[in-house]
Amino acid sequence: MKCDRCGRAMAYEQFFGDQERFWGWRCIFCGEIVDDVILENRRWLRKGVVPSKKKTGRLFQEGEGTYRYLDSLREW
Repeated sequence: MKCDRCGRAMAYEQFFGDQERFWGWRCIFCGEIVDDVILENRRWLRKGVVPSKKKTGRLFQEGEGTYRYLDSLREW
């Protein structure tokens, strides 16, 4: 996979947060990180859909085309 930011190589790796971990792509040159959530949000922005400012937390995919916001993984 090539980086959208700089056009160079990306590595698929696991990322760790305070209460979560996920797999995504990281550019080995510029550091850009892309995962399924980021890609879906970019698709929405291209279509002109902006998530409500009232919703907080990370957006998680529940099913095909179904998403919801969570304040923490404990809600999942």
